[in-house]
Amino acid sequence: MYETKKYKTISFVVPSTGRDSLKKTLASIETWAGDEVLVIKHNPPSRNWGNAERQEGTDKAKCDYLAFIDDDDIYVEGHRKIMDDAIQENVNDYPIMFKMKYPSGRILWVDKKIRCGNIGAPMFLVPDIKENLHRWEPERSAADFIFADKWAWPARMTVWREEIIAYPGHNDEKYEKKLNYAEAKKLGIK
Repeated sequence: MYETKKYKTISFVVPSTGRDSLKKTLASIETWAGDEVLVIKHNPPSRNWGNAERQEGTDKAKCDYLAFIDDDDIYVEGHRKIMDDAIQENVNDYPIMFKMKYPSGRILWVDKKIRCGNIGAPMFLVPDIKENLHRWEPERSAADFIFADKWAWPARMTVWREEIIAYPGHNDEKYEKKLNYAEAKKLGIK
């Protein structure tokens, strides 16, 4: 008798400000049976880099894993299979970090470290174990780093994958302009 392979489901959390690019983002999300796509849009938008929307999506998520993608980003074609392959190899259910590539060509992660500027939410694939997750801090521009830095899994348990999983819809202006946090904030750059 043929036995089908059991796969784990993914909740795709999409914080949105209502940008036109949301259609392209949603079209890029490949789902398998049991997966869910949670588009969270507050009216008016929270204006906190989508952190309140990410937290609401995290709280509502029902699947085995969480993935985050903003409404101006897109996934690479075939990303769901890439994610499943990573999950199948991740027998201990540790957080997984893929790579992402900005329009400028810059690729993150650079090194296998959870540090500010080296990671971003579109590269996360995290087991949906609520007691292990840190909250998305609403007033922080580096909330993706804080979320990963403070979750309950030790940093050494993070699974680092070489595959590029997502393309952010914006360039990394702060990095390209060589601005520090205070300079970027003053110019309204996240």
